[in-house]
Amino acid sequence: MAEGDDAPRDPDRHGGGHGDEPPAQQGSRRQEAPRNAPIRVGPARPLRAGRLRGDDASPGDMRDDDGSSLASRLGWVGIAAGLAVMIFFSWRALRDDDPSPPNEVPDDEPLVADAAAAVPALPPRCSEPEQAGLLVGEPPKARPPPVALAGDEIEPERDDELAPFAVEIGEAAVYGGGFAAGTLRDAEGGSVAMVATLGIDGSGGKLVRLGRSRGDLEAPVVAGAGKSVLAAMVEPNAGGRAIKIARVTGAEVAWGPELTEGRDESLAVDLSVSGARALVAWDDVSRDHERGTVLVASFDHETMQSVTPARPVTGEGIDADSPRLARRPGGWWLAYVARAESKPAADGKKKPPKDQADDDESEARGGQTIEQAWLEVVPLDESAVPIGAAQRITPRDGHVLAFDIEAGDDGSVLAAWRDDDTPTGSSGGTVSLARVSAGGGAASTQVIADEGVGTGVPSLLPGWVAVSGVSGAKRLAAMSPSGALLDALAPEASLGSAEPVAASNGKLLLVRHLGRAVRLSVATCAAAPSPAPSVSASAAAPGASSAVAPAGSAKPAP
Repeated sequence: MAEGDDAPRDPDRHGGGHGDEPPAQQGSRRQEAPRNAPIRVGPARPLRAGRLRGDDASPGDMRDDDGSSLASRLGWVGIAAGLAVMIFFSWRALRDDDPSPPNEVPDDEPLVADAAAAVPALPPRCSEPEQAGLLVGEPPKARPPPVALAGDEIEPERDDELAPFAVEIGEAAVYGGGFAAGTLRDAEGGSVAMVATLGIDGSGGKLVRLGRSRGDLEAPVVAGAGKSVLAAMVEPNAGGRAIKIARVTGAEVAWGPELTEGRDESLAVDLSVSGARALVAWDDVSRDHERGTVLVASFDHETMQSVTPARPVTGEGIDADSPRLARRPGGWWLAYVARAESKPAADGKKKPPKDQADDDESEARGGQTIEQAWLEVVPLDESAVPIGAAQRITPRDGHVLAFDIEAGDDGSVLAAWRDDDTPTGSSGGTVSLARVSAGGGAASTQVIADEGVGTGVPSLLPGWVAVSGVSGAKRLAAMSPSGALLDALAPEASLGSAEPVAASNGKLLLVRHLGRAVRLSVATCAAAPSPAPSVSASAAAPGASSAVAPAGSAKPAP
């Protein structure tokens, strides 16, 4: 390439690094390219020696030895070509000086716009009163302002939202006295499990101690039972683990049933109350250690007695885990993630037990195995007996990563899930919402987010759907009991990085991580006067409408 020519632009690298340039130079190639370097144009081809004699020469004498004027014509062609080259490079230099040329993205700008910018701006939908809420854990220490030297600029330091050994918040629920949440914090030389309660207006926060938590386990799961709160916590024992149930009334703690759990890796437990009975659901390995299964047991939450034997509710042929419960008239809805049961190896070797296979496969393959996973729901009566067949509400060839369920109108159940075929913790995928009616039939499904999902996990609360990630503003949308979105699923700037974990009549219980501490507070929220958002047709299910409509009018899931 001639000296001074610009290097050709590689469309596959537009906006990224170039070759082996150091990082500091990447993204600013246009500014450093030698577009104003001198342009070398060769002289015109010289005339051949002939009979050109100065003043004595006539036009007819300007020719070569064979009497033609070819040299003259070639000379003018060379001059014209040189002028054309100069004009072309001058035009290109002027074009490159334009910071925003038409139909071209500058190198220092991202190729993909921020997905949040595509979400319509909404007025603030939430407001928090002056109530201080409840602080759990050590309050963050105030840092002295940094001292700037002369001529230096210092950016203000920011406290980490999450820190090692921070307070952990488990499931939250609504009860007769307001809100309740299971908590786990470092204290007394170990971990202590507690139940945090807060008035419906954010006042009167209290902590009730349940006991020491042995092992690396999770915070208690809670459920409202009138004026009391039920709490389920997992404890190790000689045979594996046990699920211990407590009833918290005011500051009093009464222990009740203790259910046996195996040694599987999952710690998933859910707890719900419907009528006079309470139901516990958890996952474990089957007796033959070949697959995962979901088990349930019910009891009388007033007396903490009349416990039914644990029974599996998932059938053979599927590998099930991660149970979730939602109450319905006369019982509950149970949802879980299902996978196809692994087949015997082709070489005839015996499969490793289910409780060892995950570790062995991950170690052998050097990463996480991406499996097809779908969502199933089944209705249960008050004795935890299925009253209908399990119903699949997501495609069998999908990849459900996380989900949540909530009671809907007329005995229905609403389910929200994130589907993505990337490893856990990656960003991307879609978030969908479905409604399953009490009478069965195909689920009505709609895609509510197909971009900007990040690492978010959907959460369903009475009247609201939220998508929460590790950091940043949480996306929030008001929702009707039938599953229709009442405004856009958009970041709620008024909440900042707070995560909504429970809701009741327009009141949202919020969790804010402050270093090693957590603050619980209550906000008042209402739907914005905005039409329901639209979703691109590329993200919607085949044949489904591209607009977010009430769940009852959407296309059933395949």
